[in-house]
Amino acid sequence: MSIVPMRRLTLCGPLADKADTLKALQKLGVMHLIPLTEAAPLAPRDATRINRTQAAYRHLTEAPDKRLPYRPKTPFDLDVVVAEVLENRSLLRTLRDRRDVLQARIEALAPWGDIHFPPLEALAGQRLWFYALPIGQRAALDLVRLPWHVVRKGTTNLYVAVIAPEEPPDDLLPVPRVHVGAVPRSVLKVELDDNAIAIEKAENTRAELSRWRLALGTHLAAAADQEDLRDAAEHTFDADAVFAIQGWVPARAVPEVAALAADGRLALVDEVPGPSDAPPTLLDIPKGLESGGDLTSFYTSPGYRSWDPSLVVFSSFALFFAMIVADAGYALLLALGTLAFWRRLGARPAGRRARVLLITLAGAALLYGVLAGSYFGLKPPAGSLPAALAIIHINDFDQMMQLSLIIGVVHLTVALGAVAWLNRDRGAGLSALGWIVTLWSGLAAFLAQGSGGESLAYGAIALGLALVFVGAAAATPVEAPLGWLKRLAAGVLALTSVTKLFGDVLSYLRLFALGLASASLAATFNALAVEMRGTHPGLGVVLMIAILAFGHVTNIALGLMSGVVHGLRLNFIEFFGWGLTEEGYPFRAFARRELPQ
Repeated sequence: MSIVPMRRLTLCGPLADKADTLKALQKLGVMHLIPLTEAAPLAPRDATRINRTQAAYRHLTEAPDKRLPYRPKTPFDLDVVVAEVLENRSLLRTLRDRRDVLQARIEALAPWGDIHFPPLEALAGQRLWFYALPIGQRAALDLVRLPWHVVRKGTTNLYVAVIAPEEPPDDLLPVPRVHVGAVPRSVLKVELDDNAIAIEKAENTRAELSRWRLALGTHLAAAADQEDLRDAAEHTFDADAVFAIQGWVPARAVPEVAALAADGRLALVDEVPGPSDAPPTLLDIPKGLESGGDLTSFYTSPGYRSWDPSLVVFSSFALFFAMIVADAGYALLLALGTLAFWRRLGARPAGRRARVLLITLAGAALLYGVLAGSYFGLKPPAGSLPAALAIIHINDFDQMMQLSLIIGVVHLTVALGAVAWLNRDRGAGLSALGWIVTLWSGLAAFLAQGSGGESLAYGAIALGLALVFVGAAAATPVEAPLGWLKRLAAGVLALTSVTKLFGDVLSYLRLFALGLASASLAATFNALAVEMRGTHPGLGVVLMIAILAFGHVTNIALGLMSGVVHGLRLNFIEFFGWGLTEEGYPFRAFARRELPQ
């Protein structure tokens, strides 16, 4: 993985050929445009029409049942199709809202039965008012002076009907009145059935309309391409019947642009980025490992003259995730879940990248769980093969602390090593090398406690800090008589980062702490489940299963969340803080939109 070298290309030609040139460049899709003029924001053409089309397209692509689509170039009336789709969307929303109301009303009426109210005249002007009174407050009924009757007695409530011509006062009973409405429950059930049929018909109509999704997507892509062309045309330099367009192009794609210029009889200027230029960053990531680039770009984009940390982030994230989950059983469930949705995830490029990351995380967690000898919080029997493979002891605090610190030192060493290599002929490289010496010397001092070798480690720490001081001072230019004083100040200021360095190393102890917490929770739920089975004969088996299910599902959720959050945090904060000295901006190709699928 690396950062793709860029070249700055400038195309010049007759103004009359500008539109054709822009279309050719958009079709080629290899140039990141550099605005040569300032232009006012473009108002999209037919904004209302585009918004309606986008809403219709989303409605069709989100349909649970999609039919075989028409070919994108099938003739159709856009406005008519969009109107039909949006009408279907509105109808479904109305029907679903009514369904929710009906279900709530039917559930609320369940304790009262199927009440059919006679005409008000037949009741001599009297009305029925309903209350759900907790059984423990039964004595409140004795204070009611109006006629009342207990319609039904539930396990926790008394369902009471009070007779009065007007609504009783709010303090009649210690509970508010229940609004049952005037429509019987049986009538509501019939309406709910009719509503379900109407929803099914509307969904069938939606499925049939989904045949237009590619046609609508093609129209939206074409509209977006036109907007991009308009925006690009506004940022070219036009003067004296000549136009110029400029952009960054990957070095490997320069021949393609040169061929386009030759075919269009355009002048082409090819320039190598200078020291003051800031080209965009395009990561060269092998196929199958794109999720590493996704993880990196999720937080930042490395500077053009920096380095691509995607592979390190991908592999270290998998390791950190595995150490935090710390259970082979949990990892196996994650792997099975990923495989169950493998085909569905492969329907889109983002899903294909995500499934590679998920199966990698599951595989790393499974391997670490086997080495830790943890299977849903249980230890394998002594003398078995799984027990022989368990070489990591999560409950051994000393071992796990040492392992976490070593991983942290190695991780930060990779970051600082990249900085040292990129700045090998500058003071910053010497400072990075000094931090590496300090890191390993500090680790050696920690591991050598009580062995008599601490003094040698402390001497190496002093050497590392001296290299940091010299490197920082050398990186500060001498421009005036006080320049040497500035160099001295820069060296001293650089040394203050030693607290940050050791703080960042200690931050990797979260791998040990979170892994221990996951293992402890699993073991606790297992012990509680066994205890319940022994103390509650008969019912104990049910309680044991419930505790195991609830406990392990909760622990899995916490482990996955912690693995993602803290695994990324160690990369984005600690690792990037030492390894990426400059932030860039991503390469955005001026290209046609992909045909939606």
